[in-house]
Amino acid sequence: MDVVMPGLGGMDAVRTLRHHWSGPIVMMSAQSDQGIRDTWRALDAGANDFIAKPSAEHTLDAMVDAIIQRFQALPRAIGPSASPSLHAAKIRVAGIRCIVIGASTGGPKALSELFSRLNVAPSIPIFIVQHMPAGFTRSFADRLSTLLASPVIEAPPDGTSVPLTGAPVVVAAGGRHLRVSPIACWCEPGERRHGVIPSVDVTLFDALKVFGKDLAIVILTGMGEDGSEGAHLGHQLGATVVVESKDSALVWGMPGTIANNGDVDAIWPLTRIGAWMREVITAGNRT
Repeated sequence: MDVVMPGLGGMDAVRTLRHHWSGPIVMMSAQSDQGIRDTWRALDAGANDFIAKPSAEHTLDAMVDAIIQRFQALPRAIGPSASPSLHAAKIRVAGIRCIVIGASTGGPKALSELFSRLNVAPSIPIFIVQHMPAGFTRSFADRLSTLLASPVIEAPPDGTSVPLTGAPVVVAAGGRHLRVSPIACWCEPGERRHGVIPSVDVTLFDALKVFGKDLAIVILTGMGEDGSEGAHLGHQLGATVVVESKDSALVWGMPGTIANNGDVDAIWPLTRIGAWMREVITAGNRT
């Protein structure tokens, strides 16, 4: 769907479709300030994900490839579906010192819902690696900040480091890998991993070196298998690994790969993940 269309505009069309149809809706988004704002409005109206319109950085061929990939990956209908479930009675809450969240297709909407339900200022660093084009991540961080009612920042694309003091919530810049050290995080260019940049695995390998078993790994909806290598290593080291279940994930690619590998402590719908994250953050506030 485009936002700007003759007659019934894209936003109203999405709302109308949602009254009659449960299939996935992907918006085509311009990289102008207004286009990016319209992207978040479209997600609120009922769209599931978006792709960037052609530009100097994103060609028409790239847009067509993105449409084909999503068509092949997205379910034909959105709703509850049977999936493996690991509703662990109790997984670790206390002593977690950092959370890394990875997401791809459907992630902007899932992360928005997750952060709108947290209702608590983070007490530990949270790193968000969302597969997203350059130009969208700063606005996305601002959106999450509004939903969380606490600062969320984009890691500066120029490589400026963000200190870990003060428990920052940091979104990886589009087109850059998010790196982590014991005292700071920053973005830098690099090779694509699993065909994407930023890559969840790049951030996870750094975070595991710093936090080890005290890291929590959360993998939400997304195509492909980015994050599976880091989750495997994290599971071996004793880190806590939680993935989104098919019950709420738009695409069960990234979380499904990790679940099928057995590298999980819990497979939960988004609402349960949010409740657990609140417990982790609250426990951190007491330490």
